[in-house]
Amino acid sequence: MSDQKKPIRVMLIDCRPLVLIGLHDLINARKPHMEVSGQATTYTYALDLADQQRPDVVFFSFFPDALDPLEVVGELTRSARMKVLVLKGLYESVPVAQAIDAGARGIVLAEDPTESIIQAIVNVHHRDIGLDRAWAGGLSGYAANGHVPLRCNREQAKQARLTLRERELISAIVEDPSAKYMSIAERLGISEHTVHNHLSNIYQKLDLINRMDLLMYALKHGLASSEEPPESAWVELDRAPQGNGTALRNE
Repeated sequence: MSDQKKPIRVMLIDCRPLVLIGLHDLINARKPHMEVSGQATTYTYALDLADQQRPDVVFFSFFPDALDPLEVVGELTRSARMKVLVLKGLYESVPVAQAIDAGARGIVLAEDPTESIIQAIVNVHHRDIGLDRAWAGGLSGYAANGHVPLRCNREQAKQARLTLRERELISAIVEDPSAKYMSIAERLGISEHTVHNHLSNIYQKLDLINRMDLLMYALKHGLASSEEPPESAWVELDRAPQGNGTALRNE
């Protein structure tokens, strides 16, 4: 069986039984394209299980444990084959930038639509996108120093593909990270369906996974109407912006 036809093997790390059950059922419903290879409720067992099974993608949650979760992320990502996706609840406090620095490839909101969560797994596994280490370093520097690092030519080329309307949508999200899609649509004078379509195009052009990725990318690269992003954006980022990080297909 070729790599393209092999199922994506996903390991789950969470201390909450209901979360594990929900993710297990969601992922296994996509067989034969993806399947749950194992699950762990402690970080110690997670490291042992990952070493035994070598999953493709690890769904990782932060919770109280004897081991430091950031160190566990770093240990998991020492294998180039394993990609870590951090699962963050809407009101959970998670050190986003530090998790990315430790090796996480992306952040997924637990409140995201199920198809958006599935697409995040596919994107991280097959396309190896999300939050690369160099980009993560810039993000951490931005959070600490309050300035936007210089853009690289590759990112400028990506951003050049954005339309004016797509840039307006990015600015609206940066200015009010907690805004619902319906409110953004009313503000821009377009339908909510059009907002979703624009976001799908933006994710594809910028190699992003969901709304949280877009918010962090926009903050890092200054993709907003003002020269500096609003201070409150970082507060909202810590708390996870409200609204769904959907990535619908174009019709």
